[in-house]
Amino acid sequence: MDKIYNQMLEKLNTEQIYLNEPMSKHTSFKIGGPADIFVKPKNVDEVKFIIEIAKENNTPITIVGNGSNLLVKDRRSKGYSY
Repeated sequence: MDKIYNQMLEKLNTEQIYLNEPMSKHTSFKIGGPADIFVKPKNVDEVKFIIEIAKENNTPITIVGNGSNLLVKDRRSKGYSY
């Protein structure tokens, strides 16, 4: 996780990257356990950059919109949310 976090810092601000972020903060139902890394990209180029990092590290990702009607497990699962 540290490797991916450091790679993201090359183009993203620390305010955009959250470690062990409770997904309950980002869903309309206010439920969900922690994402290992939760990232808030500001534009399409940042989304592309995040996807590249995930591919390089063979890491699954989940792209979340506004979190409406989204159910997230309370326990940790593998992967990162963006």
